[in-house]
Amino acid sequence: MQITKTMGWTIAGIGIMGIGAGVYFFWLRPKKKAAALPMDLSVDPLDSKEIVKNTLGIPVAVPNWKNPYDMNYIKDVKNWLSGKRIRQLSPKAAASYAKTLKNAKSRWDDDEMEVNKVFQRIQDKTQVASISKAFFTAYKTDMWQYLKSFLSTKELEEYVHIPVRKLPKYRLLG
Repeated sequence: MQITKTMGWTIAGIGIMGIGAGVYFFWLRPKKKAAALPMDLSVDPLDSKEIVKNTLGIPVAVPNWKNPYDMNYIKDVKNWLSGKRIRQLSPKAAASYAKTLKNAKSRWDDDEMEVNKVFQRIQDKTQVASISKAFFTAYKTDMWQYLKSFLSTKELEEYVHIPVRKLPKYRLLG
């Protein structure tokens, strides 16, 4: 096939446009400002845990006191207390509470009062974490997401958040 003058100019024009677009995108385009980085790059900004040293000088992560719904809350509290024993909910009781929460959601009529009863009975935030862990173990679903699936924002606040906020972070054996 023979290239005519018109085809040559068309190919050259397309090539120049491609080079021009490349120059724009790689060198001339306004750069987005980088997000402000935290001053301490050793701590992940998404991780809300603060690192401090305990009485023995060992670095320990401060538990996220605002999120007792996390299954690892108990482990974090135990590390924070460095060897002190805490009161914990028995696995059997945690499984029972998890089952009650699971059964509170129904196809036709949700039983918000059962959710309220569970969160009124527990005595500290480590028990919330125990129930969350038992719920995940039994049903392979996050308890918090499950509760959000059938409780309104107002119901979550009234039946879950308010009672949990009033609870102590943990209770020591003693």
